[in-house]
Amino acid sequence: MIIVEDNPALLEELVFQQQGAGLRVRGARDAIELDRLLQSEPCDVLVLDLNLPGESGFSIANRLRDPSRLGIVILSARSAVGDKVDALASGGDQYLVKPVDRRELTAAILALYRRLEASSRPPGWRFDLLARTLFAPDGRALELTPQQATIFGLLVRHAGAVLDRQQMVSALGIEYVDFPDTRVNTLISRLRQQLESFDPALQVRTWRARGYAWVGPRIVGLSL
Repeated sequence: MIIVEDNPALLEELVFQQQGAGLRVRGARDAIELDRLLQSEPCDVLVLDLNLPGESGFSIANRLRDPSRLGIVILSARSAVGDKVDALASGGDQYLVKPVDRRELTAAILALYRRLEASSRPPGWRFDLLARTLFAPDGRALELTPQQATIFGLLVRHAGAVLDRQQMVSALGIEYVDFPDTRVNTLISRLRQQLESFDPALQVRTWRARGYAWVGPRIVGLSL
């Protein structure tokens, strides 16, 4: 997800709030920075201000609009009905007026993620990090603990790569020296048991003296 906002302080606040909700967020101050970010990595959801230096939010939305691949939330101080109509006609999916409660913005973003997943991704394994729930292709669901969900999300996001214990502890927001290796081993062991009991295809491989790697099926989902 990318948030485009020309006010540096507000941009920092919005990025921080949505990262706190578990979303992967990048920030841009104008169309030039946005295009640079999109060249390095595409995004599914765009939160877009209208009053931007250079190219306006109306123009950006119209240029990038792609209902099957991109959801656009317009976030603007402009509250006139005409502005809302024009922004939605330009390609916006939702229109929120500043100031907005962070929970309302998060809900709007997640609604777009759900729409995009339903319309563009074939049935398969899905993981919702915020709900801490893994969904099987046949509809079965497995709920994980907060720590398990964080580690699982990290593993599947870097599928195939070997991650060491320090990387996992850092993802939990804990100082490595305060989280002994035995606790990491226990956390991974319990996570592996739950996954394999749910479906034998869900495999976490141990690489002795190196760490752990996700070698199970491809998993897509919200906020990975």
